[in-house]
Order: sequence, then C-alpha cells, then structure tokens
Amino acid sequence: MNKSKIFSLLIAVLLLAGCDYNDKYFDGYDDAVVSDIAKYEGEFTGKYPTIGYFTDNAAAETAINTMLKGIYKYCDKGSTAKVSVLFGDITEGMEQGETPDVSYVLASADYDAMGTDKGFPGKYDNFDATMNVDSFLVAFCNTKYATNDAGTLVRLVYAYYASSVTATKVKFFEKGTDGFAVKTVSAYVPTTIYSLVKADYDSMGTESGTPGKYDNFDANMNIDFYLAKFLAAKYPYAKADATCEVLYAYYASSKATTQSRIYKCDGASWSFYNPYADVTDVTTKIAEMTFDGSNWKLQRMIGGSVKYTLAEADYATLVAWVKANKNALYMSNQNIGQEEYYFGASAKYFNINNKYSTWKTYYDPEKLYTDKTDAQMQTIMDARMEEAIRDILLPKWVETPDPGLSYVVAYKVYGGRGDGMYVMSFMYNTTTSKYELISGPVAQ
Repeated sequence: MNKSKIFSLLIAVLLLAGCDYNDKYFDGYDDAVVSDIAKYEGEFTGKYPTIGYFTDNAAAETAINTMLKGIYKYCDKGSTAKVSVLFGDITEGMEQGETPDVSYVLASADYDAMGTDKGFPGKYDNFDATMNVDSFLVAFCNTKYATNDAGTLVRLVYAYYASSVTATKVKFFEKGTDGFAVKTVSAYVPTTIYSLVKADYDSMGTESGTPGKYDNFDANMNIDFYLAKFLAAKYPYAKADATCEVLYAYYASSKATTQSRIYKCDGASWSFYNPYADVTDVTTKIAEMTFDGSNWKLQRMIGGSVKYTLAEADYATLVAWVKANKNALYMSNQNIGQEEYYFGASAKYFNINNKYSTWKTYYDPEKLYTDKTDAQMQTIMDARMEEAIRDILLPKWVETPDPGLSYVVAYKVYGGRGDGMYVMSFMYNTTTSKYELISGPVAQ
C-alpha cells in the first residue's frame, strides 16, 4: 500500500480515538466554543484615494475593512482594531456671489464731490449713521457709470465712521433701466482694502518688466510676488490672520482694467488668499473599528487638530504670569509692565524675543547664560516656550481637554533661529492630567 495512504489512515484513527476520549472524560466537550478575537493596532497599509488621504468616513471604513480582512482571514465577532490613517477635514469656503463688472475705492475727491459741509461725506471723507449712504452712492454710480450698459454690477469700497473707528465697507449696485440701485451680493470683506497708486507701482521697480514702468501689471509679471512684498513693507506690524484686498491695474488686450486679489498675513509674511476656496487640513487620525461577524465597522474617527495663534492678550498673559510668579528682575525696566525676561514675551511688540545677545546681556538676572552657545540658548528658549504654552496658555484656552486631539500653537518670534511664526504641537495625557509636547518648534 502507498505510504502516504497508510499515514492518512493512522491520522484518521487517532483523531477518532481522540474524539472518543474527549467525549468520555470531558463533559460538554462538544459544546465548547473556541473564540478567535483579533486586536489590531497599527497604520493603514491599504490603498488610499488618488489624493493620498481620506475625506469621508464611509470611504475610510470600506478601505480599512478590506485591509483588515486581508490580515485576518478569520476572526470572531467582537474583534477590534485601531488604525492610523491620513484624513483630510474640509472647511468649506464662503459661497461666492456674483462677480462685479467694476470695483472702485472712493477717493477724497469723490467724497468732496458729494458735499463738504457738515453732515456730508466730504467733511471727513467718510460716511456715518447720520447720512443716507445708499442715496449718496446711487447718485455717485449714476454719474460715474452713466454710459455703462444695463446689468452692470458695481462694487464700491467706502469709509464708514462709527464708535470712534473708521472701518472699510463694501456695497454693490446694479444698473437697471432707470439707473443704479442697491444689489445684495454675498461677498467676503477683508480687514483692509487698498487701491494702488503711482508711487506704489514705482516702489516695485520702474525698469522694463516691472510694475512701475507703466503703473500696471501684465501677464509677464508675477503679481503675487510683487504684492506680497509690497504688503509686507506697507504693513510691517500686521497681525496674524489680517487680510487685505489690493485693487490694481492689469494690462491685457490693449487696455488696462481694475482687478483685485486678497492676501492674508501669517504674522510675518503675506500670501494669496481665496476665502471662497475649500481648505483641507490633513492630519493623522485613529479609526476605531469593530468586527460584527461579517464586516469591520467604523465606530469613530478620533484625532485631528485644534489650532491656536497667540493673540495680543496672550502675550500680555505671559508678562503678567512672570510678574506674579518669578523674580522681579525678570521684568523689563524699560517697557514696564509690557515685557518680561523669562519667556521673552512682549505685550508691546506682540512677539517672543529669542535674540541671543539680548538674553545674555539683559535677560539673565540669575547669571545662567554666560557660557552658553547659541544652540544651547535656543534649547533654553524652546523649553521656556513649551512651559508657557503647556502650563499657562493651553489650560486658559481649553475648557475640556480632548486626549484624541493635537493642539497646534503658533507664536511669533523675533531673533534667535529667525524672525517669523513658529509652531508647537501638544496632546493631553489623561494619566498625568497635563499637556505634552509631541512636535516642534518648527517654522510655520
């Protein structure tokens, strides 16, 4: 007989004998249930969408289900998994209204033409609550755009005085068969609106190929490059998240038209900003899955991030904390009550001073820095800022900490490794009831 057949017979006999033995000596053996509960913790190794991350839970659940079924050919109901995935949270941009045919910023001469006596716009080159703004601006449009076709949509930018502050406001007007009338249009209004004048173009260069040559831009010029540099020079102390719409002349097809772009400041530099575009913030999240006996189901997606940028009041908070908790010598004797020497926070300039020579010369009341290298000084500065965010600012900002979130904090630095915005990221440890640094500082 074939040896393999003999071996198979012996195995079968042993199995039968084993079953008889178990049935005889182990009561209820046939009823015993052997469970195979899987517990997976790791990264997603399946296939991402073309964009490289997920943007909705359903797609993530389907892909993770496929991955886990490939890993576990068999497992029982109640199996669990925690899978790290890249996930993009989408913040939808504003709904964009109609695009105006004409955008115009009222100049001093325009206000003066409406009357310079008390109670008229030309008195102070602005409007206020005592004036009928719509009436004045309708009359302005009917004069300035008298020859425009019916249906022309005009966007006017004007100054409005209220509560001791002059603010920039915008209104739309559409031309009908009987002239212009106010038109309600959904539109984003930036912090500042600025219309370039000849001197502004000239400041960007007057040689051939630069804006000052003909006081306009054209298709051969990098508009964002020029305007970002211009805004940085014009508004050197702009705060993070400040926005500015710039109206400029653009030459094409043998004529110049007025166009505009919006820019946003990060506290150090300006860049093009589209308030109508969706913004996707991609972070690593944990997909918690359970197996229902047939498929892996997504229970919840935890993680993501919350972002904070130090505001003016936050720098003042650090100054006040040092005054109350540290040696009095850590307080500035020049900008009294506005600057401190422990974190380097300034409630006057709204930044963190990391200038090495300043720390060694003026910020060293306990004589700790004399022999330190610049790299060692930066390590001390970073540790101090970690302390400030971890122990003072985050507890102030966050009422109920979420251990599943990353808290991303941006602050403005002067000197040290370089001027600009820097970021540290923290997570909350429920065991210690404290925030812990997980990354940074890195330049924003």
